[in-house]
Amino acid sequence: MNSAETTMPEEQPSIDQREQFAVAMALGQKVSVWAKKNGIPRRTCYNWRKTPEYKAIVQDVRRRAVDRAVGQFSRNLTKAVGEIALLAKKAKSESIRLHAARAVLRESIKVREHYDLAEMVTDIERRLDERDGKVP
Repeated sequence: MNSAETTMPEEQPSIDQREQFAVAMALGQKVSVWAKKNGIPRRTCYNWRKTPEYKAIVQDVRRRAVDRAVGQFSRNLTKAVGEIALLAKKAKSESIRLHAARAVLRESIKVREHYDLAEMVTDIERRLDERDGKVP
């Protein structure tokens, strides 16, 4: 018997393992740690990172994480603005009222600029999709 006959073929990792790997990487886990824990060769993991499927999963996981963070931020934003507005109106110190009023103005300008930029990007994407025939 030669060595090729005695060697067992390597099991192919499942698609589920590839997805779990992509999710773990999207959430910041180290390749070496995940590979060791799951019994997958590191080289295999590095090869998976080159695939479009891996990249799509990582992008989706990160997008959802950012969406959740933005949701939490949005829930607290109204409270924060209310507190600053209250300080601007009722603080005993003129200096605090001035700083609070400036903060409201400064941040409202930033929010408006961000919103306007997002609208412009959305409009450009829509026009490009229409031009490329991607929108019915």
